[in-house]
Amino acid sequence: MRRLFAPLLAAAALAMPNPAAAQVYGGVDRDMPLARFQDPLCPGIVGLALGSAQDMVSLIRENATSLGLSLAESETCEPNLIVAVLDDPKGYANQLKARRPYLFKDLGREEKEAFFDAAGPARSWARILTRTRDGLAIYESNGLTSPEQATLMAAHSRVFVPTRRDVVFAIVLLDKKAVQGLTVTQVADYATMRGLGGTAAERLGGPRDSVLNLFDSGADARPKGLTRSDQIFLQTLYSTMPNNPAAVTLAMAERKIAEASRTAKR
Repeated sequence: MRRLFAPLLAAAALAMPNPAAAQVYGGVDRDMPLARFQDPLCPGIVGLALGSAQDMVSLIRENATSLGLSLAESETCEPNLIVAVLDDPKGYANQLKARRPYLFKDLGREEKEAFFDAAGPARSWARILTRTRDGLAIYESNGLTSPEQATLMAAHSRVFVPTRRDVVFAIVLLDKKAVQGLTVTQVADYATMRGLGGTAAERLGGPRDSVLNLFDSGADARPKGLTRSDQIFLQTLYSTMPNNPAAVTLAMAERKIAEASRTAKR
């Protein structure tokens, strides 16, 4: 665990992909694949006592294992999912923007507002690299008349798209005051859902229980961790083809969640 508390700025810089192929979390284009981790996961925690941080890392790794994600070596890996518990998450986000503006140059207005101007105690951001369905790099554009491209053998399909969107680095910032009174499991599961699922789960239709409501619920109504709906969404996201259009993946998750709800009421 010796690199567990690596500085956030250094970790973010190390995770920088090719800017021409990088995208960010935000509005979900239903014709494009949902972003997800493909590289081995290495969670890191900042701002908690060592024992709590180690417990959180273990819980996030357990969650990732249950989804079939590969894990990086915990003793030597550089974190690519960082959970930071801070006194002033908004201030830190703005500091990060001031010191590393290139990290956020591709953000649209909605994404900037969600990360820098959010009023709540939690905010997240991720760098996403567009790759071919087989994980090959897409070569950088040399101009407006030469779009990014990759060469591969493929058959035409109306179901799948030829690319996938890989999360190469994600950060979840949490307000220290807001996590007081929460269990390590609650915080770890919130970070799992936000870090591995991004904002996509919020696009699911219909009301549902979710750990994403952790900071919006009263103390008695707070979820104890990942809910059944959360588990179904993450399992669907990470078990389907990585080049599924978002609309397909979201529809599959919605159907499975509805089926689980009907079964639970019997």
